[in-house]
Amino acid sequence: MENMKKFTIMMRDTEVMKVDLGAMQYEVVQEQFLPYPIRGKLGVMPELGGTVSVAEMTQWMVLARKNEEAVVSWLANRVLPLSRANAKWIYNLCHFEQVGTDEQKVKIALACRAVSVLDPYWLKFEEDGELSWRQVNVRENPLNEILAQVALHGKSLTLQGSLVTPELTTNGAYAKAWRRHGDSLLWLYKLGANGNTESRIEVMCSGLLDKMNVEHVHYEAGEDEGKYVCMCPCMTTERKAILTGMEFISYCHVNGIDPDQRMFEIDGESIYKMWIVDFLISNRDRHGQNWGFFYDTETMGILGCHPLFDHNNAFDIDFMMDMDAPYQFGGMTIKQAAQKAMGQVDFHFTEPITREDFITERQYKSFQARVRCLGLKMEG
Repeated sequence: MENMKKFTIMMRDTEVMKVDLGAMQYEVVQEQFLPYPIRGKLGVMPELGGTVSVAEMTQWMVLARKNEEAVVSWLANRVLPLSRANAKWIYNLCHFEQVGTDEQKVKIALACRAVSVLDPYWLKFEEDGELSWRQVNVRENPLNEILAQVALHGKSLTLQGSLVTPELTTNGAYAKAWRRHGDSLLWLYKLGANGNTESRIEVMCSGLLDKMNVEHVHYEAGEDEGKYVCMCPCMTTERKAILTGMEFISYCHVNGIDPDQRMFEIDGESIYKMWIVDFLISNRDRHGQNWGFFYDTETMGILGCHPLFDHNNAFDIDFMMDMDAPYQFGGMTIKQAAQKAMGQVDFHFTEPITREDFITERQYKSFQARVRCLGLKMEG
């Protein structure tokens, strides 16, 4: 990739990897802090000196391309997809070319220093001098209100302020934006489509999970510019970052690890409870970006599953009618997965669940049927 600035991948104030995409040069400084999606993908670049044979140059180019692909893929996956609601408004505001190529995503990542609420990685450039993590950390610095308005509501505004903002590195299909509650706590505001049906379902599902012995993100109903939103606090901290399920599976495959075996070794109880929850709430939208693990950013050790979240597509009409719909885990149907999980963990309701906990009668009846299928009781 030509005309790309040199940069250093940072973990807070620790240099992790120096990158020059234009010259295809890469230097790992602190291997133990490499991002999980890069680990195992980098080749050791041989020194080229004197007369270089065609074979040596070919080997060098192959390794250089391999390293480029690893870094570019990591950066591109940190950037909001063009398919997200209001993404085109955001691209217009920031004068980004509206193409979904990896090269364009890398340009966006460079523009926002790849900062994210998921972890404390960021990009530092040669001209930055003494710039520190404290100066770019979105938890401690002002958010870009203009970008937040455009991200959530889709507006034609004039860009002001810094592009170092989490709005450019937040994934998902629905319109969303980060707001600050108090001095530091970040909350994610999310709009639905179809009269905000999805946002209302998110809040409803959160209320249901409040009555189960399951770790989950708590959502609340709110309002932003007169529109109904669901909102939740950011679940990460500087010490506790997220490794998505997609990243975990890729990391395992690259490094010769069985992901199915490893995820149960790490936190089988939470995996099984997720299967049960997805069956009960007819969740058709469990994917590699909304399940995963916490890891310790100081030791890089994987801690366990992060709380469940993102259930705004639960109680899908077609899915409610099909208990035997395919599930993404183990080649099972969603019912088979839930039944298997019930034999492995203690899952129960901590409070009674009643008709008042649901928006529609159909949702209530579907939930009742699935509760009976698993031999559970809704009385708590």
